Amino acid sequence: MSTENMGEFIRSLLQKDDSLTDLNNCRNSTSKIGKEVKGKFPEAKTEVLVYPEPSAGYGVHYSLLIAQGDEEILVNAVAAPGFPEYIGSSKAAPPTFTAMKVTPRVI
Repeated sequence: MSTENMGEFIRSLLQKDDSLTDLNNCRNSTSKIGKEVKGKFPEAKTEVLVYPEPSAGYGVHYSLLIAQGDEEILVNAVAAPGFPEYIGSSKAAPPTFTAMKVTPRVI
């Protein structure tokens, strides 16, 4: 996997399904994109990121981190305050994304 191939694949998903970028849809978007990525790139590791720590599931924002080897791509298909829409290297992502933490599941 290269980050370019993964980014192209994710961008094509977003073009096919406009709902993946709908405001307040980060919860569903992250899950759907993660499933599609695992189907196309089964060797890739996906992790859901969240900010802030979820308690009841409301008022949180989700993104997706996809890794294989030493390459990582951050996918934030739904823009939210402090978290712009972003698909690219996690190392080049806006600094606000460093506040997000890995979570075992989407609430």
